[in-house]
Amino acid sequence: MQNIERLYPHDWHNSPILTCYVNDLAKKPYCTDEKGFCHIRSKAHAIKHVYIQPNQPARVSYIVIDIDHANAALQWYDSDLPPPQLIIQNPKNNHAHIVYKLSSPVFMWGKAKAAPIRLLARVEKGLTQALLGDTAYGGNLMKNPINDAWYTYTTNAPIEGYSLEHLGRFVSLDFIPTTEASEAAGYGRNCTLFDLVRPYGYDLAPSSYNALVSDLKPIADQFNQQFAAPLFDNEVMHIVRSIARYCSKTDFTESHKAFAELQQHRSKCRWGDSTDKKIQAQIWLSEGVKIKVIAERLGVNRSTLTRWGIQAKK
Repeated sequence: MQNIERLYPHDWHNSPILTCYVNDLAKKPYCTDEKGFCHIRSKAHAIKHVYIQPNQPARVSYIVIDIDHANAALQWYDSDLPPPQLIIQNPKNNHAHIVYKLSSPVFMWGKAKAAPIRLLARVEKGLTQALLGDTAYGGNLMKNPINDAWYTYTTNAPIEGYSLEHLGRFVSLDFIPTTEASEAAGYGRNCTLFDLVRPYGYDLAPSSYNALVSDLKPIADQFNQQFAAPLFDNEVMHIVRSIARYCSKTDFTESHKAFAELQQHRSKCRWGDSTDKKIQAQIWLSEGVKIKVIAERLGVNRSTLTRWGIQAKK
């Protein structure tokens, strides 16, 4: 069994891991004393609340897994996982939040790369499965480890945290972030929202950055409301700004042309080059041949002729 040490809220300044945790909080995190609603407060005020936003909107330093069963505090040990940096337990039912600190924060969109974000979503999903955690937990708010409503523990886990690659060795990484908003949870929501909104940005380009933000934000909000636990508004805005920043600086003319040529090539591979048939169909139509007969002569159906623009004269 790994060493487990009880931490006390009033003495958090003397705990290296709790000091790191407070330093890593957003300047104005979301917080609340009751589930169902939350508000934004300064860090000094927010750390007095029962629940708090664990990560900054554009940077993830902690993976939080919500476990709703009596063995929650030790489930990591039974599942042969690395010891977590924090265990925050509800003394009334023994349910707990298991918290893993990342040695290198994952930056969310902006100038960040998509690959680390998708790996983050996969590792989080793998940890949730291994810990028998709540798959619907959104991660927006966590039990505040320096609030005396909870029992907080630490282990001999490295104070600097773990890399995503290290954590990924202990869990299944089979999870692929879904493109269905109703099925997304955790950091899979960030991937899903980005994938759902970015095609709109490509279609709206070229436009100015401000125009794209204005046009994409309502679209992102609509998709975000389909999540069981929607992202906070500032997280949505970071994703919108990231898409707008890229689309406002990118000329899609060549890519759109290339895509059109690819679609044309695919169509020819599937249906063949029908240019000669179209010309012949036009000739017969001008000679008064009926549509049904033209279709039979060319070996195509009438819907194909309609798609070619060959229609009976009224």
